[in-house]
Amino acid sequence: MFVEVVDGGGRRLAAAGDVPGAFVEDFFFGQHDDRTYHVALPFGADGALGTVLLGYDETPAREQVGLVYRRGAYLALAYVLLTLGMAVLVGLKLTRPLRCLIEAAGAIAAGAYDRRVDLRSRDEIGELGVTFNRMAAAVSDKTARIAALNDTAVKITSVRSLQEMLDEILRRGAALTGAQAACIAFYNQETGLFDKWVTQGLSDHFVKNMAFRQGGLADEAYVMAAGTYVLSNDQPETKHKLSRLMHAEGIQSFICLPLMSHAERLGVIYFYRKDRDYFLPDEIEILTTFASLAAGAIANIRLQEQTRDLAVTDKLTGLHNRRLFDERIQEEIRRATRYVKPLSLLMIDIDNFKHINDTHGHAAGDVVLQSLGRLLPRLLREVDLPARYGGEEFTVILPETDFVGARLVGERIRRAIAGERVTLPGGGEISFTASVGVACFPVCGNKAGSFIEHADQALYTAKQEGKNRVCLYREILKVQLENDPERIADLLNQSLDNIQPIVTAVSAKSVYYYDHAEKVNTISKQLAEALNLGEEDRRTLALASQLHDIGMISVPDAVLNKQGALTDDDWKFIRQHPATAAGLVEKVPGLRHLAPIILHHHARFDGKGYPEGLKGDAIPYLARVLAVADTYASMMGKWMGSEVMSPAEARSRIAAAAGGQLDPQIVAAFLQMPDR
Repeated sequence: MFVEVVDGGGRRLAAAGDVPGAFVEDFFFGQHDDRTYHVALPFGADGALGTVLLGYDETPAREQVGLVYRRGAYLALAYVLLTLGMAVLVGLKLTRPLRCLIEAAGAIAAGAYDRRVDLRSRDEIGELGVTFNRMAAAVSDKTARIAALNDTAVKITSVRSLQEMLDEILRRGAALTGAQAACIAFYNQETGLFDKWVTQGLSDHFVKNMAFRQGGLADEAYVMAAGTYVLSNDQPETKHKLSRLMHAEGIQSFICLPLMSHAERLGVIYFYRKDRDYFLPDEIEILTTFASLAAGAIANIRLQEQTRDLAVTDKLTGLHNRRLFDERIQEEIRRATRYVKPLSLLMIDIDNFKHINDTHGHAAGDVVLQSLGRLLPRLLREVDLPARYGGEEFTVILPETDFVGARLVGERIRRAIAGERVTLPGGGEISFTASVGVACFPVCGNKAGSFIEHADQALYTAKQEGKNRVCLYREILKVQLENDPERIADLLNQSLDNIQPIVTAVSAKSVYYYDHAEKVNTISKQLAEALNLGEEDRRTLALASQLHDIGMISVPDAVLNKQGALTDDDWKFIRQHPATAAGLVEKVPGLRHLAPIILHHHARFDGKGYPEGLKGDAIPYLARVLAVADTYASMMGKWMGSEVMSPAEARSRIAAAAGGQLDPQIVAAFLQMPDR
C-alpha cells in the first residue's frame, strides 16, 4: 500500500509506503499491472494544482475474491442440483399416478371393466384414484347389467313356451338387481282384473294370500306415465307402505312395473328385496328397460302360441285336432318306452250321430259336438290330451295309465255323456250316448299304428255289442281268440308286432297270468346271460318265453281261475297247451323254429313230464332253460290255490328240483345268478 502527492508539474511533494518507480498512465480505478491497483485523485482543472496517487497490492484481495467466487459457484451448483432433484421427484410423484390413471382409463375404454388403480396416498392424487376406482366400478356394474340385459333378451326370445319364458323373466330380472323374489300378474281384458300370476322366491303362504284389488297398486302402475313404476317400503315419504303379509315374508321393499305392448295391458311385474328398503336409481332404470323387454317377449310368444293353437285346434269343438294328436301319440309312446311307463288310449264315438243330424239338422249335430268338446276337459287331468279325431269320433291320450285306470276314465266319460242334456238351436233338448274303446301300450301294440288300430277295434266291438259301453282291446281280442284260436297264427303272420297284444289277450283269461309272461321273459334273459348263450339263441329264447303259454287260449277260464284242486279233466286241458301253442307257431314261418322249445318246456329232466315224456338231453336245450325260468316265475307269482313264495324259498325249491324236474347244470347256473 502507498500514497504519493505530486504537483501540477509532476514533481513529488510527499510519499509514504512502497512507491513504484514510475506511472504509466492516469486512470481512475485502473489496473497498473497484474498485482497493483492505482487510484489518481487530481486537484484543480485537469490536475493543474496536483495529484494524489494511491496504490495497493491486489494479490491478497484477489485470493479472497477467488475464494468467495468459488464458494458462490459451489453453492449455486448445489442449488441448481437440488432444484433439479426436487423437480424430478415432484415430476415422478405427479406423472407416475397420472400415467397409471391414463393407462387404466384406456384399458376400461378397451373393455377391461375390472381394471383399477392402486393409488394410496392421502393427497389430491390419492383422492383422484379413489374417485376413479368408484367411477370404474360403477361403469363395470352398469356394463355388466347391460350385458346381462342383452343376454336375457337373447334367452327369453329363444324359449319355446310361455311358461319357460316366464320362469326365465323372473329369474333373470331378479338377478339383474339382486332382488330375492319376483312375480308377474296377468291382466284379464274381459274382467278388468289381475286373475293369474306366477312367482319365484316367495313362500306358499305368501302366494296363497296374494290379492290384486281393483284400483290398487297394480292398476296405479298403468295410470302413471309410460316407463314409470310404483315403489313400496316403510320410509315416511313413500305413499305405498308394506302390508303385514309383506312384513311376514321379510320383504323390506318392492317395485311394481307395468307390462305393456302396443298400448295393451298385459300385466305387471314385481321385484322384492329382503336385504334393503330401497332400489338404486340405476337399478330402477335397468328394471324399467327390462320390463319393456319382457312385455314385448310375452306378447310375441302369446301371438306365436295363438297361431300355433289355431293350427292344432279343432275350430268347432275347441279341442286339439288330428294333427296334434298324431304328433303327441308319437311323443307319448317314446316317453312311455324310455321310462317304462304305461300309456292308454281311448277312442270315443257318439252313438247314432247320423240320426241326430237327420232328425234335428246339422246345426244340432254341431251343438252336440261342441258340448262334448266342453265336457271332456272337465273330466280329465291336465296331462291328458283330448282331441277330435274326425267326424263324431274323439280320442283321449292317458299318460302313465294302465288298463285298469283307463277303464275307469272311459266309464266316467261314458256316464257323463249319457247324463248330458243339450239345448238345440231351435229350442228343445236332447240327450245322447257314446261308445268307448280302450287300448294300452305296449300290451295292445308297441307302435302308434297298431296302438290306434287296436283302440279302434275295441270301439267297433263296443258298437257291435249294443253301444253306450266301454270295451278293452285285450278283452275283445281274448274273446276273438277263444272263439277262433287259429286267429293267433293269422295275427302273427300279419306282423310280429302282434305278439304283445296276443300275449295280453291270453293273460286276460286269469288274474294269475297277468304278468307271468313278462316275468318268464325277464328271467330267461338273465339265464341266457348266465349261460353265456349266443345272440341267436338269446333271441330265440326271448320269443319262446313270450309265446310259450299262448296255447292256454283253449283252456276254459273256469279251469284257470279254479281255487280248489284240479281234477283229471282239468289237467287234461292244461297239458294240451304246449302242443296247441307249438301248433300255432308252426304255421308262422318266422317263428317255426320255436315250436320244439314251446312243445317241450314242460318236459322233465327225469322223463316224467308232458306232452311226450322226453328225458335228459333229448329235451331241446332251450326248452330246458325255459323250464327253469317258467318254474321260478310260477313260484314267484300268485297261482291257483297257492301263495307267493319268497325269493329264498323259491330258489330252494329250484335247487331241490335239479336232476328231477329240471336240468341240474342249468339250475347250477341259475343259483349263481344274483337274487334279482
